[in-house]
Amino acid sequence: MRKSREETAATRQRIIESASHRFRENGIAETGLNDLMQAAGLETQGGFYKHFQSKQQLLEESLEYGFTESLERLGHAAEEAKPKDRFEAVVSQYLSPKHRSCVAESCPLSAMGTELRRLDGSSEQAAADGLKELITLVARQMKGKMTPDQARKRATAAVAAMVGGVMLSRIANSSQWSNSILAETRKLILQRA
Repeated sequence: MRKSREETAATRQRIIESASHRFRENGIAETGLNDLMQAAGLETQGGFYKHFQSKQQLLEESLEYGFTESLERLGHAAEEAKPKDRFEAVVSQYLSPKHRSCVAESCPLSAMGTELRRLDGSSEQAAADGLKELITLVARQMKGKMTPDQARKRATAAVAAMVGGVMLSRIANSSQWSNSILAETRKLILQRA
């Protein structure tokens, strides 16, 4: 029996979402097509090519989904805060123990880190676009009398510290040390704002 367009679109979206979580949790190189299809609730990888031309295409769309998911969460944190506290809310949300611990749902930058530098083509562009969007979101939260260029420069430094802070907190081999890395990174960024 043939699937409807809606069912096909829903299956495709389920593959993208589960692949996005798998890539962030396990890494790009360590995540094979069988794993991706099983995570999406499909039994074989044969159906993969009905939805995607290649793993590269799925990776690109998974990155876009991951950035959208992360940026929405950060945007929501900003919206819930008072205008003067929005920058702090975004920084605190990113540098939280929950964001550190939920790798599969975290920002692709902190989850896949240096793996992203090895990408090429459309996946490389998706990663670069996600980075730009994160910097833009953080820059919009800057308070004070900064020019847009000053806000962008400060946001770029803040994002670099945020991503690095989360990555290093995941490497720390005790929760106390890990939490300290998050707290000290947050304090450093907020002192500079």
